[in-house]
Formats: sequence, structure tokens, C-alpha cells
Amino acid sequence: MEEHDFPKKGEKAFERFYSAVWGQRWPLLREALLQESAPQGMGEGVLLQPYYLDTASRLAAELLPVSPGDKVLDLCAAPGGKTLILAQKLKGEGTLVSNELSSARRERLKRVLRDHLPDLWQKAVSVTGKDATRWGLYQKEIYDAVLLDAPCSSERHVLHSPKHLNLWSPHRTKTLAQQAVALLCSALETVKTGGYVLYATCSISPEENQGALEKFRKKRPGRWAEVPLSQAIGERQSWGYLILPDTHQGQGPLFFCLWQKLAP
Repeated sequence: MEEHDFPKKGEKAFERFYSAVWGQRWPLLREALLQESAPQGMGEGVLLQPYYLDTASRLAAELLPVSPGDKVLDLCAAPGGKTLILAQKLKGEGTLVSNELSSARRERLKRVLRDHLPDLWQKAVSVTGKDATRWGLYQKEIYDAVLLDAPCSSERHVLHSPKHLNLWSPHRTKTLAQQAVALLCSALETVKTGGYVLYATCSISPEENQGALEKFRKKRPGRWAEVPLSQAIGERQSWGYLILPDTHQGQGPLFFCLWQKLAP
């Protein structure tokens, strides 16, 4: 088959793209992605009721340095599991802004917070619906810590949805990677010098993960540095770490990178 004969979207395009990325590992990784995830309950005895979240997502969110009294921003917060982790770290002291542009997802976020956070902790949390790519234009050097769980290809979800699989194209991951770079620049502007940002996706596309960070490094050279972890969590990438379900008992996929804003 000639190059121009390959499908531009749909399941065959999806398979060709990720086979090229993952090579011989792809069949096992694909099979692991097709298995149902097994989220674990968190917050028992602390939250009003346990919230069920993928273990990899919980581990990554807990890496963001947050202490009571801090000012924290969750740039793309829905459905809300990671916001709950940040709220637990604050213990009702300080402020947490949970932002979600989509009105439907924002309503879901509000329900999650209402159903899980004690009243005292809810008072420290505000929900907004702004364009996160422009946040850094209006609030500069404001936050001690920022969580950026960026919109991504979410291949596990795509594989479980015939509708989304039929619509998939390589253009999607390129577009999301470009958006991720804009979000990273926004996070850089709004976090304080010396503050921390945790960048995360649930994608297995290198373009959206370490690729986005590499483009971010070129756009903002010398403005930030990755924070080394005391112990590896997942598979080391050129930037950050990747937890994949074929090697981590169904956890993930979850890419994450913790970085710190440097002084000019």
C-alpha cells in the first residue's frame, strides 16, 4: 500500500500511529488499555465519602508541594479527583482555585466538591470557568503551586468508544500538544518564582508529553527546571515519567513532570 493510501482517520489510522510510536510493545499496551481500570477509593475518614481515582493519578497529584496556607491553582480541574487531593493538603487553610472551561464539566466538578469536601474545606475552594491558556495574562506571580492536568488524547477512553475511535486522527494529538504548550506558558506566568507546577496528561502520545515540554523549554529557555524525584515513579522519559497499565497492574496511563519556576 502506498503512503497516500493509508487512512487519515479512524481505527486503522489510530493503530498505525501508535504502532509506529510503541513498536513491538503496542499489542500488549493496547490490550492493557482495553481492560477496565480499577480506581481505588481515597479520603476515607477525611472526605465526606471516598472518591475513586486511578492510583497513578493520585500518586502524581500528591507530588505537587502544597502546604496549608498556600495559594493553589488547578488549571483544568474537572472531574475533580486531583482537586480533592489538593484540598486535603490545604486542610481548609489558604486558597484553591479550581478552573474548568467546559460548563458541563464544571457542573460535574462542583458536584464532586460538594459531595466530598467538608464545609470548612469547601470555603477555601472557588470554581471558575476561564480560558486556562490566557490565565497568565491576568494573574502574574500569584500562586505557590499550579496543577496542570492538560486536555489530552486519552487513548484509553478512545479505545473504549467506537464513536471517538472512528473520529480519531493524528491531527488531534498535534493540536492538543500545541494547546499544552500554551497552557504550560500560562502556568509559568501565573506561578510565583520558586513555585511549583505539576504537568500531567493521561496520554501515551510522546508529542503531548515530553514533546510538549521540549517545545515549552525552547519557548521559555532558562525560566524553569524539572524537579528530580527522590525515587522513580513509572518509566523515565526525556522529561518526566510515564506510568503505563501493561507494567503497572492496570494503572494509568499517566504522564507527569514536576517543575519549578526559576528567577529571571
